[in-house]
Amino acid sequence: MSLKNIKLPKIEFVGHRKVTYIISAVLILIGLIAMAARGGMRYGIDFTGGIVIQAHFDKQVPVSEIRDAVISQGYENSIIQRYGTANDFLITFQGDIEKQADTLGPEIVKYSTYPNPTAGEDQVAVRLTAYDRESAVKNIFVNADFYDEIQPVSADDKYDNNEESGRFTVSVDRFTGDTVVTVKAFAVDYNDNRGPEREIRIQVSENNELMEGIIPDFEKPDYKIKETAQSEFSPTTGLINALKNKFPDTKVRIDREEIVGPSFSKELQRKSLWVVLIGLAGILVYVWIRFTFRFGVAAIIALFHDVLITLGIFSITNKEITIPIIAAILTLIGYSINDSIVISDRIRENKKLLRKKSFGDIVNISLNQTMTRTIITSLTTLIVLLALYFFGGAVINDFAFALIIGVIIGTYSSIYIVAQIVFDWEDKYPTRKVR
Repeated sequence: MSLKNIKLPKIEFVGHRKVTYIISAVLILIGLIAMAARGGMRYGIDFTGGIVIQAHFDKQVPVSEIRDAVISQGYENSIIQRYGTANDFLITFQGDIEKQADTLGPEIVKYSTYPNPTAGEDQVAVRLTAYDRESAVKNIFVNADFYDEIQPVSADDKYDNNEESGRFTVSVDRFTGDTVVTVKAFAVDYNDNRGPEREIRIQVSENNELMEGIIPDFEKPDYKIKETAQSEFSPTTGLINALKNKFPDTKVRIDREEIVGPSFSKELQRKSLWVVLIGLAGILVYVWIRFTFRFGVAAIIALFHDVLITLGIFSITNKEITIPIIAAILTLIGYSINDSIVISDRIRENKKLLRKKSFGDIVNISLNQTMTRTIITSLTTLIVLLALYFFGGAVINDFAFALIIGVIIGTYSSIYIVAQIVFDWEDKYPTRKVR
């Protein structure tokens, strides 16, 4: 048997509109009360700023020890929860994770010359080490009278860590016997802060041999490199290292790492709001041109109805509002308006075909005629979304949940809100012609 041939009982939609208005008002009110009680929506780091780390341990580890490692890095208010399997954890910290402005450049903390002493070598090589506590070293430079301009120092590997080493060579032909040549070295970090200059003295003897003791190897007395000399651009670096150091016998795999600064999160809030408002305005204009202004206004009211109820349910269940949830809300807006357009189109057609019927009868007939199509569309969509919700994994769980709520509320509003508002409007201010 085809689903299209299923005969559904005739429903008096218009007659029940006051009951459905009350149901909608109660649902919206409950959601608003929940939002007020929680002090607003619970926003994810997309809108508040912060960090999210999803870590997988190849052995079971106590949550308390993970918390100790997190707190040791200054994230006392972090939320730590199991995420998927027993060995997967989601660490979330909301707040301003931007560090204070770094205004200090790297220091030259070590240097050495080789060969030392030379035995008639043509080149004198100098190895430099720069260190910056706050940022990664970007480059090391040297300057001297025999250079036409400041020269970059060749990196040992590449400049991207807090401690970096490089080397440069000078031909002994540039020296006059027993002449001390001064080379000034400095380093720059990735915030473009220039560190202090350090003078390096080079001297060769009359037979072009480097005099032992003239350039002693240098190391800053109070210099101690951190155990892990990695770039601190990422606020998560220290946290990830703390987790690895806390569990040295356990392999830690970072499956997800998100960092959102407060300035970027505010920009996301603003853009998300504009995306939703522009979408609603576009829908209003389209439905107005396609049908009538009344249908357009009714459709927008229904969409606000859908969004408010969905957000209310998110507030009640204490789920986060993130960028994927905004995408889900835009998706449910599109789904809801699609169903509303189908019903509105049927009402418009029946107004032409059933001229002797009252507008209330036309609305009821149109809704009953589209009911089978609405049920089939909604059920097939829900089957897919339920599969995503239960089997799609924790990453898309909230996204699927938002769509499930949106499909249910969107289907309800297209039947019980849009057409009913148009009916009440038409009943109070009847029109004669239909576009």
